[in-house]
Amino acid sequence: MAARTTALCAAAALCLAASGALTFLAPARPTASSTGLERLGGLEAAPTPAAANLAGSTSRGWGMATAGLALGAHLGLAAALFGRSALRAKENAADAKLFEQVYMDYTTEYLKGPMYWQDDKLQGFTPDYPGTPMTKNGKLTSNTVGNLKTFSSNELAFYSVLCLAIGLYGALQFNYFDPQFPKVVAGQNFNVSYIVETLLLPVSFFMHIAAYIQKQNGK
Repeated sequence: MAARTTALCAAAALCLAASGALTFLAPARPTASSTGLERLGGLEAAPTPAAANLAGSTSRGWGMATAGLALGAHLGLAAALFGRSALRAKENAADAKLFEQVYMDYTTEYLKGPMYWQDDKLQGFTPDYPGTPMTKNGKLTSNTVGNLKTFSSNELAFYSVLCLAIGLYGALQFNYFDPQFPKVVAGQNFNVSYIVETLLLPVSFFMHIAAYIQKQNGK
């Protein structure tokens, strides 16, 4: 907006400068008294060298004024065009993302309405629910991970490694470092926490897949 305002101000200033040049260079009209006296005397003044020079300077003055006006108009148009191009060039990734989001929201609401109907609009996993596509451009979307779509790929990767570490600790403790089956044979109770920790191994696997999907979607 500031660039466009600057361009318009520059164009206005150039036009004012051209108008000033026109006023300064335009010749003064002859006075009524001199023309009246010449007519009353019945004499017609013969063209003198001074009058010829005045006519030539008048033509040159009008030519320079016209050239200045045309130059000012062209410079003003060029400045306005440059400012408009600069405004267009300022579109960044955030603007493109906003346009994509608005377009997706509008399309989603349109698909939900009664003006669009086809068999794929039926509810279920296949086809997808309107507004929550499972694939886009041949790539899985964040909707495939369910409630985990609000997490970033870095967060899911951290939880995957954490669950893997806890699950491996429980499995190794249960089978090797603190064997539980001999305790059961001896009539003792085994450590239930090792079993609970081991159950985090499959959770770690699915967390890893969710992190990969979120990474592919730029999250």
